[in-house]
Amino acid sequence: MKEYNYYFFDFDGTLCDTTEGIFNSIIYSLECYGIEETNREKLNFFVGPPLFESYKTIYNVSDEAANWLIAKYRERYKTKAAEESALYDGIVDLLKELKNRGKKIAIASSKPRLFVEEISKYHGIDVYYDFISAEDFKNNHSSKKDLINACFEFFGNPQKDEVIMVGDRFYDIDGAKGVGVDSAGAVYGFGTEEELTNAGATYILKKPEDLLY
Repeated sequence: MKEYNYYFFDFDGTLCDTTEGIFNSIIYSLECYGIEETNREKLNFFVGPPLFESYKTIYNVSDEAANWLIAKYRERYKTKAAEESALYDGIVDLLKELKNRGKKIAIASSKPRLFVEEISKYHGIDVYYDFISAEDFKNNHSSKKDLINACFEFFGNPQKDEVIMVGDRFYDIDGAKGVGVDSAGAVYGFGTEEELTNAGATYILKKPEDLLY
């Protein structure tokens, strides 16, 4: 694999397995709304896109209801986010090696910045980041392209051939294509190899350390 100078990472499903906290908090929000969801497979769609989009698409609710559900989701998630998460095997070694090589590392995530920061600190990987591009609690609708462009702006708009976006869903690959950079699809996360290949990922990662070779 080509070596880059800037590595932009998605968070959920790429650095950290946050499934337990996400799914439990979605179920909690739906119960508060009067929906009993027993099919956890259905909840996979929530990992990757903005929550607003997921609630509206899967449960066909209004904008107002989607925002209410997001508030209930965060009501629970903010107390459980870190403890109901786990780093993927090899992530610490990957980030450490990239920094040893002098690379710049950024997060480009649809997750609220506060949660990215808290979970990262809990697992001790926050020390490897140069920048976090993520949502705030007032904005739930940023595209992955917008989040990646914020990383570019922070680093002074480096040459695009110096940058790679790493993520586990087609949203990450589409975002990378939208700004004209290479991408690596992490099939150890929530997306499938078929999904990431069809989306046009430049590389496919079977495990985090594949990014180094």
